[in-house]
Amino acid sequence: MEATANPKKSKRKFKQTKQLVRLAVNDGWSQAEIADACRTQQSVVSAWSKGTKQATEQQLKPLLEQFGHKLRRNTFKVYWNTDSETKKTSYYKLEGKVILNQASCYKKVQTYKKYIQIPTKKLVIHHQGTSKFRIVVQTRLKLSTGHELESAVDDSVWNSVITKQVDLAELLELIDHYSKEDLKSYPNEAITLPFIARQALLNHGFNIEGVVEVPAVW
Repeated sequence: MEATANPKKSKRKFKQTKQLVRLAVNDGWSQAEIADACRTQQSVVSAWSKGTKQATEQQLKPLLEQFGHKLRRNTFKVYWNTDSETKKTSYYKLEGKVILNQASCYKKVQTYKKYIQIPTKKLVIHHQGTSKFRIVVQTRLKLSTGHELESAVDDSVWNSVITKQVDLAELLELIDHYSKEDLKSYPNEAITLPFIARQALLNHGFNIEGVVEVPAVW
């Protein structure tokens, strides 16, 4: 099930056009060969390689099929998870660009009438290509004293659960369900997360069903 219409999807600009073309050139492709594969002119490929123009995903389909995995491999994050029953710790290298990294905080009294925000939950979205995503649900680790674990490396203080790969429609369903069921103790985040997630996806070029477009008139 796709949440985008095919015509809109084919027009979506690929923000890593320059990097993808560079991968092809480094593999021995000439600009003429890239132009032939992508059914365009060499002058257009030249603009892609300089970063002055971006191609659509549809135009770059031949390059994405051959070099997309290398592009995704260059963007990853490392997570870990400790099973609450077995106490076994597993480490994960999750590929794909981070679309959203949203923390949920609770207020902790510091002094009279002053509060500090303590992040205790996080939701991270990775885009893994061709409208496929993974969600990482993170919970702040605690010391035996009950205090939140602290570190100069923020990624190390979170216990992470990685979902199966989902499409855009499934992603939005999971986010809305997470907001309603898992953020009951965080009313501000529970209300705003559906908006923040959709805003992030739109800002990264994804088209979302149900969003009313109000175009400018030039």
